[in-house]
Amino acid sequence: MDDEKDTRLTDEENEPPKKKKKFDWFGLYRLEGKGVDKDEVPIIKEPTFLNFFKLFGRKWNMLISVNLLLVFGNFPIFFYMIYRAGYFGISSTAPYYQNFIPLYGTAMFNKNAATAALYGIFGMQVPITANTPATLVFLFLTVLVFFTFGPVNSGVTYITRGMLRGDPIFLWQDFWHTVKKNIRQSIPMGILDLGALLLLINDIRFFRANLTSPAMFVMLSMSTAMLVIYFMVRFYVYHIMITFDLGFFKILKNSLIFSVLGIKRNIMGLLGGVIVIAINYLILSVYIPVGIVLPFIITPAILTLIGTYAAYPKIKEIMIDPYYDENGDPLEDEDGDEASDGSGDSEG
Repeated sequence: MDDEKDTRLTDEENEPPKKKKKFDWFGLYRLEGKGVDKDEVPIIKEPTFLNFFKLFGRKWNMLISVNLLLVFGNFPIFFYMIYRAGYFGISSTAPYYQNFIPLYGTAMFNKNAATAALYGIFGMQVPITANTPATLVFLFLTVLVFFTFGPVNSGVTYITRGMLRGDPIFLWQDFWHTVKKNIRQSIPMGILDLGALLLLINDIRFFRANLTSPAMFVMLSMSTAMLVIYFMVRFYVYHIMITFDLGFFKILKNSLIFSVLGIKRNIMGLLGGVIVIAINYLILSVYIPVGIVLPFIITPAILTLIGTYAAYPKIKEIMIDPYYDENGDPLEDEDGDEASDGSGDSEG
């Protein structure tokens, strides 16, 4: 009995120590990776309309983690929210109608039933907030989003591309590896990207608010068309940047070309994005708390996945597949050297 006990103790001592499981704060995935399910065939082989929903069903939990990276990675947006909320401003009121000032002066010297009735209509006051040094500090800190927008988008694009291809994903490590690797291009690209979006959106708002002539209608139509085209272009910008070793302007040029070559997928991607935003807006109009929370949970991540699903199959078809054989091995050129697609080591 003692011999058996000693043997058991010896066997237990000889067993290698068990490794503790590591926890990933950004999702339901362990840092060492769980691999790919044998039944999960990469959707990239058949990127159809129905397969998008299959991909979404398999990856929705990771999309929540991706959304956290998008939101908290672009943390300066919270400074803007504090600024708009006016917590550190000076609260007051102001007349809603321009007629209030002459009406108020008239009422001071001629009080009668007519001026009282008019005062009841045009005397409405609305709350306003005056800026203070504190609110201006939060406004200036918002500018930092121009420096976070590009790197964060490059990192989450790498993750959604891996989701589409069926690659094993190490969420936190893959995100930071991509951010560090593309930081020199992603910062100026993010400044250009966000600046173009804000400029086009503000143009549309301005021309729509001043739609008083045919010239304004033409400008509104042109601005809207430019915004639609730019959305198609930006489907490809970050994918090309993280996949291929190309210069800044070549990335923009190729993205513009792909916006035409993949027009069918791009239109479907745009429609999908509009539907997602419309659903979020509808929920916001019906039940405000849920509508406000959704962008912080999953809406931006869904839009990113839609962009990846629209863009990457076309990039793979034109810029990757011609340089690899059926087994995925690089083709050799006439001199016996491996053909290069210009991707360097970014394609891993």
